[in-house]
Amino acid sequence: MTGTSSSRSHQVVLGAIAIGAFLLRVFPFFGADGAWSYRVDYDEGVYFSAASWLLDGGLPYRDFVFVHPPGMLAFLALTSAWTHSLLGIDGAFALSRWIAATLGTINVLLVAQLVLRWPEGDRAPARWGAMVAAVFYATYPELVEVERGPFLEPLLNLVCLCFALAVVQASVSPQRQRWLAFAGALGGLAISIKLWAAIWVLGGLWGVASFAQRRDVLQFLVGVLATFALVVLPFALASPTAFVEQVGLFHLWRPPDGITERLSRVEQIFALRHLASPVMAAVLAALLVLRRGPAWTVAARVMVCAWGLTLAAFFASSGYWSQYNAHLIASEAVLAGALLTQLVRRARWQVLVVLAAIVLGVGSSLAHCLRRAKGTDQHLALKRSPLENSSDCVFTFEPGWSLAAGRLPPRLAGTPLVIDNYGQQLLTAVAGGQRFPNAAAAFAAGQDPMPILDRCRSVVLGDRGRRQLSPALMKRLETTHERLELGGLEVWQRRPDGP
Repeated sequence: MTGTSSSRSHQVVLGAIAIGAFLLRVFPFFGADGAWSYRVDYDEGVYFSAASWLLDGGLPYRDFVFVHPPGMLAFLALTSAWTHSLLGIDGAFALSRWIAATLGTINVLLVAQLVLRWPEGDRAPARWGAMVAAVFYATYPELVEVERGPFLEPLLNLVCLCFALAVVQASVSPQRQRWLAFAGALGGLAISIKLWAAIWVLGGLWGVASFAQRRDVLQFLVGVLATFALVVLPFALASPTAFVEQVGLFHLWRPPDGITERLSRVEQIFALRHLASPVMAAVLAALLVLRRGPAWTVAARVMVCAWGLTLAAFFASSGYWSQYNAHLIASEAVLAGALLTQLVRRARWQVLVVLAAIVLGVGSSLAHCLRRAKGTDQHLALKRSPLENSSDCVFTFEPGWSLAAGRLPPRLAGTPLVIDNYGQQLLTAVAGGQRFPNAAAAFAAGQDPMPILDRCRSVVLGDRGRRQLSPALMKRLETTHERLELGGLEVWQRRPDGP
């Protein structure tokens, strides 16, 4: 087979993997309720509701609590939330889910490109590694789930992978300064989505320092800072103190939540459902650190730094959920693919053993993805209740439930806008300096009075509301509202003689 035909075959296979990745993400959308057939996560509801309110004049930090930089809100506002006047709020949200799946498909190809750009010299062995990296990314269970909706990770992974490719391109292009400026802009954009992206910028800085002069490094850093400021300052300057508290200090103050035991976090990172990729990434990182074979290419510097520091952040963070792995795989898949590239160059029998393990691992991942695609339709409960078309104020602790019914979280005059009730309640609990052993204890303290509960005619608790309302707040709700069953939904409606 000639080099040209081999290259074309490789491109066809990568294209097939990308199409398969897209189908794996969107097949639940072909249910009776379209993109709403798949369950809605709390974070999805928060991000999309916040972006929608941004279009209606509500500013994060100043008007409502939002514990991340505003990059994601700007992206959603520009790509899907603006269509709510044409498609309705529920239709615009459905569009955002299709866009997320599309971003995930592009990410599959970006991961493959980074593996192809990793080695020095002959790129033919890297084609095997690129295909394996693409398959890992395409089938990673946690990632498949979040690339079905407007989460941070689909966009964050896209920008970070493009950033890494720009740094690698700068190392070989005669237009080095132009590529470094572009890489800096992407780095700043990534941090404007989530602060953890600074880890990738550190990796990029390490890579740039290996081939560029001091002036070029400074240009790169200026690009990062300028882009971050361009995206963030218009929002941060509207309420600087609130911005610092919500985006920065909240993450330092927040009590432990999610998977709090460090050993349990290790089990989630090296879970059997996706064991091959972390093991292969760890092996390659170890070989590089010990200088046993692989060279420290620019791509190696960026990816090892991103993967290693992301792992460190997982263990240092007070809060961790397995969903966080959806960002880890962006660097992990590249490292795993690069390891296979090294094996192809050295020993064919090793490749066969590793490929057999990969096939088993991918089979497990696919089975997990398909099994997890089946779930409850509880997020449609409000849509199917008599409250769907009600003009009264309806507040639900799951913002996605309101979106399904074509409603945004309510905003009443003289009452703070509540979108991320989880973040708002925790921030209120810890802002005064008090610390708690876990999130449950912070919620039990009930330091956020949440006046929206008194003002709204209907309050839908759900499991989240039951967990987050303190005994004092629950007692007050029982005093002002009465419990009803509407369309199978537990609703608390304000008493006629109430305040």
